[in-house]
Amino acid sequence: MPTAADRTLLIGFDGATWDLLDPALKAGALPHLSRFLAGATRGRLRSVEPPVTIPAWYSATTGLSPATLDMWGFTAPASTPGKFRLVTTYRPHDALWDRLGRRGWRVGVVNFPALPAPPVHGYFISGMLDPRGQTTTYPPSLLDRLRRELGGWDHDLPEFGPGEREKALERAALSMDRKARAVEMLQGEHHPDLLFVLFSETDRVQHNHWDALAAFPRTKDPAVRRYWGALDSAFHRVRAAFDADAGGLSGTTWLLSDHGFGPAQGYFFTNRFLERRGYLVTRGRASATARLRPWITDVMARTDEALPLRAPLGLADHLRHRMAPRSQERDGDALDQTFGWFSQFVDWKRTRAFSFPVPEAIYANTFDGPVPEKERQRLKKEISRELTSLGPAQVRVVDPEVLYGKPVAPTAPLLLLESREGAWETRGDTNHRVDYLARRPSYFQRQGTHRPQGILAVAGPRISSGSLGAPVAMLSVLPTLLRALGFEEDGPFDGRFDPALLRALGS
Repeated sequence: MPTAADRTLLIGFDGATWDLLDPALKAGALPHLSRFLAGATRGRLRSVEPPVTIPAWYSATTGLSPATLDMWGFTAPASTPGKFRLVTTYRPHDALWDRLGRRGWRVGVVNFPALPAPPVHGYFISGMLDPRGQTTTYPPSLLDRLRRELGGWDHDLPEFGPGEREKALERAALSMDRKARAVEMLQGEHHPDLLFVLFSETDRVQHNHWDALAAFPRTKDPAVRRYWGALDSAFHRVRAAFDADAGGLSGTTWLLSDHGFGPAQGYFFTNRFLERRGYLVTRGRASATARLRPWITDVMARTDEALPLRAPLGLADHLRHRMAPRSQERDGDALDQTFGWFSQFVDWKRTRAFSFPVPEAIYANTFDGPVPEKERQRLKKEISRELTSLGPAQVRVVDPEVLYGKPVAPTAPLLLLESREGAWETRGDTNHRVDYLARRPSYFQRQGTHRPQGILAVAGPRISSGSLGAPVAMLSVLPTLLRALGFEEDGPFDGRFDPALLRALGS
């Protein structure tokens, strides 16, 4: 059984970045986090590729790369052309809580993206994924208790329009409070020695309201300060509940993010690029609206360069919901409104390659059967050559087989696309006629976009304050944590332990 010092708390701030946290810390908006960091070893975490929530958290907790897991994002192509399936589990592989549970550790997992909630030696509450009738907790009876005592469970935050910033921040605060309450409710009953709590609200808010967060504390925005206060309070309450369960003795606390964030400055439209170069073939649009849609959006983008449309469109959004409140929360329709809408116009018999949402990687068209290996390699070379000649579009091409040093599944992406400077976001929709927009229109809801570098901080009885020089690889997290606990032979993993981090952990 673990000692008090071995007890491990992992807190995830999804998509968190020091670029936002440091100004908020300096402004006094995160007092509990500030005290934690004062006694912690702090550094940066280098995410996997693609730096997206599902593959990143799955890799962090299993020690396996996206190539081994064959998981590249929230979705993967289904067997029907134009359809996708949600990625919902890291099984059949083992996560940290599976490994420690077999050794007798009691575990608790809160808000991890896995469905159905897997059986563990303790409890598990799923999050971020649409349950679609699947059990979201283990034990299953815990779901009714969450509804009864917490008023339900937030699988994800709904989408809020440009005019709903304050409402979005308030809803994020409520959701973080609910997660802290769940930990407080369950800690004294299940007594986990390993507790994993993931706050996904940070990612959702940064995607849609990066500008407001980046302007703090200069703007002294009270809504942003309340949001930071809610995150700080939830972080503190989770730690306090975990320590109180051991009579006030502190174990080791890890704070980490799956990736970082930054402002979105430009957009590269993957399917439009593939269409223009003949890899993706479309049929005629069925309606005048479908034909006019790209033209209208291009005109709006050009108009926005001279007259920013975010304020008037935000006001219209605000007034619309004041006059006619939404009948249901929009939390999962975005994929259907982009790729799902466009795919009906694709000639799948003649299409050689296409892009798919989350991540917007490039796939070979396998809907008519497997693509011969020679053809896959030919497509890679051709499309890579086309992409590298784009010029203004700041997109870097990554071959997943070269990156991870192993063959990938036939249905895995041919190529991953990464922003060269972290400022461009790739999108699979064809709502514009152009290959890319060099400037983000002000009214685009997604103000922030993923960066491959996240945060890492660890504090505990054996750890002194300090900083790590080089970033720690995401695939090194699990091997290093297990080695620090004395489980040196556990594995196999795609990464290896990080010597500098291991020394900081006192091992």
